[in-house]
Amino acid sequence: MRNLKYCFFILLLIIEYSSVVAQNKQVDFFISEGFKNNPALLENSNLQLYFQIQNEFITAQNKKPQVSITADYLFSPFFFDNGRALSITTNPSPKSFGYDVGLTNGGLYAAQLNASLPVFNNAAVKSLYEQNKVQSNISNYSRGQIEHELAKNIIDQYIITYQFLQQTFYLKKIIDQLESRKPLVAALVKQGLLQQNDFLLLDIQISTNSNDLKQLQFAYNNGMALLKNLSLVSDTTLFVLEKPDIKVKPAPSSYYYVKKYELDSLNLVAQQNVYNAQYRPQLSLLGTSGVYAADVRNVPHNVGLSAGVHLSVPISDGHQRELYQKQKNILQANQNFYLTTAAIQQQNNIIYAKQQIDQWKQTIAISAEPIQKQELLMDIIKDKVVKGQVSVMDYVNALQDYAVLQKNKAVAETNLLLYINQYNYYNW
Repeated sequence: MRNLKYCFFILLLIIEYSSVVAQNKQVDFFISEGFKNNPALLENSNLQLYFQIQNEFITAQNKKPQVSITADYLFSPFFFDNGRALSITTNPSPKSFGYDVGLTNGGLYAAQLNASLPVFNNAAVKSLYEQNKVQSNISNYSRGQIEHELAKNIIDQYIITYQFLQQTFYLKKIIDQLESRKPLVAALVKQGLLQQNDFLLLDIQISTNSNDLKQLQFAYNNGMALLKNLSLVSDTTLFVLEKPDIKVKPAPSSYYYVKKYELDSLNLVAQQNVYNAQYRPQLSLLGTSGVYAADVRNVPHNVGLSAGVHLSVPISDGHQRELYQKQKNILQANQNFYLTTAAIQQQNNIIYAKQQIDQWKQTIAISAEPIQKQELLMDIIKDKVVKGQVSVMDYVNALQDYAVLQKNKAVAETNLLLYINQYNYYNW
């Protein structure tokens, strides 16, 4: 029955766009395409690689030797030395001008290989790893929020677009009934059993409904364009949407916003630990090897090496550590405010969505009986029209009332699905 329901619409689409073939699609197709193509999700995947590389960066920066090559040349001449305007010497005349020879020796010539290695810094490195892990988890968890938002928007647009398809079906059914009566009414007009205005009234109603059908087709095409844009589907194939199967999902064991709060709190703790690590004693091994000379004549003999240890022990920082802790406490308090607010808003939104679901279910149930009675009335009237027992106006009015009832039902079914989707969005 569902395939038969879409046959007429597929036919209309193919007639209008004869170069393409329509395909039936379900909502899962668009959600899957959206997840695959969304740039925010692709960026999130790349960020996970970024955090993996960050771990390697922390290791390279804090656990491996840092090696460099340096070269220096210092030119420190003496002026007016023993009658010479400019000279480089380690024994200048007392009357010459220049830097103190004990400080400069006339110049500096250096080319060295330098190496340093931090040691006993496992605690500091561990805090950096933990901070990077928490930030990676936050980024990874934010992917769930992006997917949740995207799926909700896609499902909403799918439901709205599908409604146009439903209304198109009901309107086409009415047009078919009017068209089937048209030859019979024309024959009755010729026989003098009906007036010419009855035929014109029927013809006008067919034209009006045909125009409404065309507008629904436009609305469907526009809705489909928005749906494809949300899912980033570039396929120009015409899609015929199948009835969405949206059901109320059970409550999760833990709500998303609670986990998000926990991760943000852990991030504050990790930042504090990284900051506190700088107050531990810092010990590094240092070494150099190369040329270091003050007299160019002795450069071949000034090749050597040096080794040392650098120790840094913080004593006082003007209470910066305590101030930083106070700042983190303020940020944690702000997060507590947001957590309380989020809990209240979520429960209110869930209750409201439940109310709307119940109300629209009742509306749909109430609409069933009037539609059945209206269909029975049309079956009675349509036979009496061709016998001249009922005016065409009465028949047209009955069809219009039926169209309104079906439209209201379609709107109610659409709103029910939208609020189920809204409920699932908040109940997460």
